[in-house]
Formats: sequence, C-alpha cells, structure tokens
Amino acid sequence: MWVPLRHPSERSIVTYWWSATTGRHVGCRSLERLSVAMLLDFHPNVTEFSAWTARLEWRERGRVRRFVPDFFVPTAAGETVMVACPPAKGPSSRWQRQEDVLKEACSEAGWQLGSPRLPRPVAMANLRWISRYRHPRYADAVMERALLDAFKAPAGLVEGIENAGLPPLQALPRLYHLMWRRELRMDWSISLGPATVVRRGGGSVTSMGPFRVGEPT
Repeated sequence: MWVPLRHPSERSIVTYWWSATTGRHVGCRSLERLSVAMLLDFHPNVTEFSAWTARLEWRERGRVRRFVPDFFVPTAAGETVMVACPPAKGPSSRWQRQEDVLKEACSEAGWQLGSPRLPRPVAMANLRWISRYRHPRYADAVMERALLDAFKAPAGLVEGIENAGLPPLQALPRLYHLMWRRELRMDWSISLGPATVVRRGGGSVTSMGPFRVGEPT
C-alpha cells in the first residue's frame, strides 16, 4: 500500500482518522483530507471508506504521470465513489488535466468521481465538536431513551436534558453521540451552545456532506 511522505517544502501533515463507520483508522495526507474523512464518516449513505488503495498511471507528453486518489467510498446504493480532493489553494491547470484523466478512469470502471467541498466554517466547527463523541463508548441505552423522549418536540439543548431529569455532565456526551448518529438533529448553520434547538429525527444531511453520495442528483 502506498503511504505518503511529507515533503519539507509542503505544509501538509499526514494523520489518521478513526472511523466510526468501519472501526478502523483511515489515512489522510493533509488536514483538509482529515476534514473530508470526518464528513464521509458522518454521511448516512457511506458504508465504508479507505485511503490510498489504488494508484493511477498514464502517459502525458512522453512522461509517466501518477495519481493516488484520497479515498474510495462504497455507498449504501452499491456504488463506488473515488474521492480526489483539489489543491487547497484552488484548482490549477495541472489539477484540471488530472481531473480529466480521473473522469475517464471512473467512466471506464463504473465509478463516480467525488471532488469534495467543505461546508461553511460554523457547520464544520459544530461537526468537529460532535465528532469527538462518535466512539461507541459514549453510547448508553438508558440515557439515550430518555434523551430521545425529551426531544420529541424541539427544545433547547440544556432545557431538554433538564426535562429528561439527567445529570448534565453525564448526559451531554450521550446527546452528542446521538447527534453524531443522526438520531438527534440541529441547525448546523448556528453555533452549537446551551440554547441550541435540538429535535428528534435525523433529517437531511446533504448540506453537511462533501458531495452527494448515493443520492439522486
């Protein structure tokens, strides 16, 4: 398996995301890719995703070119999405040439090409906080039932916990875990806080995803 090496002239950092979807670590060759991994892990139509599992090679102007996609994503609809993140500084002419090759490769393989975009900063900050509680160790069946009952009707975050009669310090991690699992929802465009309106039910998260995965366009 190909593993990226950090170049001294680049500001990228190689790190790993622990995936609640797969229970395994997924490699990310920059902090931008780490954010994309978080979004993929949160997306309801993503059943699995892995990094650096294939390398494309082609000849261009007499030279061999190589490209390693960032992620391969099987979806609930049985599709495969090849994720290729554009440069952080924005698409370049080189990237556009690579993208043409990727589109052709995906067309031949029967895959989709995903070129992700990150949500607005507030939504990203909210999800980044919620993602800290994605691990199954934050699950608690008794507290979860009480919280789901408390938020059948929309209520403020702290208000709902008080109505459930639960200790706040113990209930908050469970509430965030339910939000990660999309069993509780909120308005992602508003900063998460004590008065955030929370309600039962997952609702649509396409606005939070880096692209549509397994959904009609």
